[in-house]
Amino acid sequence: MLQKATHTVLIVEDQAPDMALVKNSILSLWPDCKIVSVCSLNEAYTACQHNNFDMVLLDLNLPDGTGAQTVADMRKIESTIPIVVITGHLDNDLVYRVLKNGANSILPKENIMTEEFCNILEESKV
Repeated sequence: MLQKATHTVLIVEDQAPDMALVKNSILSLWPDCKIVSVCSLNEAYTACQHNNFDMVLLDLNLPDGTGAQTVADMRKIESTIPIVVITGHLDNDLVYRVLKNGANSILPKENIMTEEFCNILEESKV
């Protein structure tokens, strides 16, 4: 369990229902976590200029980014913090490319409210 409210998570997700699901899942695990949510890589860049994030939860298909390239673009913004990819479409080739481009973990969206999601968050936090 997160001990202090100083941890901050950035969620980059353009679908409101998925954003709400991710937020609720994080807050059920870490009630004092500060969450900043944005809908695009451009907004993520701006948010990263104003916050020190401990983790990024990243959707792959955004208005200004698609597929595994989204991870590479996010890595240009945040080079060292953990990036957990949450996607609706998962296959072995995508997993390989996403991890190669710098993601720490990848998870299907249908697993957001599961123990697997909580485990990945716990393993990825700094």
